[in-house]
Amino acid sequence: MTRTNEIATPEERRALDAEELGLADMTRPPRLSGLGDGELTQVIQRLRDRRNRARDLSDRQSREARAKVDPAGVTASRGNAGMLSKHDYLDAALDRAMQEQDRRNAPSQAELARKAQEMKAGGPAPSAMAEDGSPLHPHDPDSSSGKAQMARTARNVAPSGALDHAGELPSRERSRTRY
Repeated sequence: MTRTNEIATPEERRALDAEELGLADMTRPPRLSGLGDGELTQVIQRLRDRRNRARDLSDRQSREARAKVDPAGVTASRGNAGMLSKHDYLDAALDRAMQEQDRRNAPSQAELARKAQEMKAGGPAPSAMAEDGSPLHPHDPDSSSGKAQMARTARNVAPSGALDHAGELPSRERSRTRY
């Protein structure tokens, strides 16, 4: 792929057509910072459309190469390496443009500091989890205090009575077959 501070590589120039190469060059540093917000949005939209088209054509070529669909042209394609590289270069250009857009839309340090000061001046916000004296279980305020009730119902034998004949012998001795 290309690095953000370099011009297009020969591989990129070979993979992209003139318009796509122009869009990719617009997403490199000197020209990218000179774009207005509206222009940047248009570049992002055009890059996204081109990338999606390259992805769809690549998928089609891949299916043709595996004989899953009939060829769109006279002969079936033998692979999709060219379209995959075009997709990758357009995706990298789109990523650069999206990062620039995110950077422009991110709040500044001054805005973040102002918001933090307003929150601090407002005092601590009441916690939604804080108890205010009301019952913890609004639908059952007289709920049981725990598992204490279950201790009285404990059984000493299995519900089927299977242990009656063996008594309290360890399970290993009960399971041993005797002949």
